[in-house]
Amino acid sequence: MPVVTIKNQQGGDAGTVDLASGVFAAEQNAVLVREVYNAYMQNQRQGTHKTKTRGLVSGGGKKPWKQKHTGRARQGSIRAPQWRHGAIIFGPVPRDYREKINSKKKQGAFRALLSAKLERGEVIVVDAISLDAPKTKSVVAFRAAVGAKGKTLIVTAEKNENLVRATANLGSSAATPTRVGVVNAVSIFDLLTCDTLVVTKDALNSLQERLS
Repeated sequence: MPVVTIKNQQGGDAGTVDLASGVFAAEQNAVLVREVYNAYMQNQRQGTHKTKTRGLVSGGGKKPWKQKHTGRARQGSIRAPQWRHGAIIFGPVPRDYREKINSKKKQGAFRALLSAKLERGEVIVVDAISLDAPKTKSVVAFRAAVGAKGKTLIVTAEKNENLVRATANLGSSAATPTRVGVVNAVSIFDLLTCDTLVVTKDALNSLQERLS
């Protein structure tokens, strides 16, 4: 059973916690992770793309010139596909890209990712995160205190309004890119794109209960 040190907000030790072996010591499965990730990305597509066919494009009701004796090619409408501003043939139409992935596969992918992150030392557990005011410098100081590096994902048990507002300026272009998520809303994309996972003790318990 893996054991990790719990840190307080100032970076000091606040005890240890036993991690569930089934969640943080699971077998690696890159194929499953890729399958769940692909399904997640497919489900983000809106599928609202649409082009106009000859029946939908405006204009073109009149034949542009006579059929014969003009020396030019036959044309029936200025909205035919070969004309500028004409219709589109075989263009995209609205469709549903949604791909179903059952919960067992999702949980298996989460367990594989969490286990890999723990093995690489990319998981940091903190007892709690409390900010008096939504200040960006407070989050930067917190990151430095707990040792978070690179793109950091902070996972809390419930929405922390001050923390969310404090990280609004720490986007992907910032020197210390930071995102905040509630444990029940964290996706496989969030885990794959973060270098460090910072999770509160309450969120950790909820996560282990859900994935065990």
